[in-house]
Amino acid sequence: MSSAFLTVEVDDATFTEPVQLTFRRLEPPQRVHTVDLDGAGPRRARGLQRRSDGSLDADAPAWACPVEDSGAGVSWLVYGGNAGLWLAPATASEPDLEDSAQVVETYVLVDRGDIILAE
Repeated sequence: MSSAFLTVEVDDATFTEPVQLTFRRLEPPQRVHTVDLDGAGPRRARGLQRRSDGSLDADAPAWACPVEDSGAGVSWLVYGGNAGLWLAPATASEPDLEDSAQVVETYVLVDRGDIILAE
């Protein structure tokens, strides 16, 4: 199994702190459909992408791939666009940080069983 590096960069501070982190990926990224974060049930995974005109695409792809995690061995990295990763019920149309059913993160590390990849 070959490995490569993947950089996750969030440079928009609207929803999360900006970060730039590099991970050693073990497989190519794949589109992810849902994530069960902390056993709360599956939520639709979407990337938040700030466009060059300043508007927000709240339905950009989210991606996942296995990465080496020094604390846990192999974990699945789930990430979105340059404004973050949005996990929310499928009916949500835009991020609402006051809604406890929605989560916006720069990225999450989960077990493979916690994600459903897009077909």
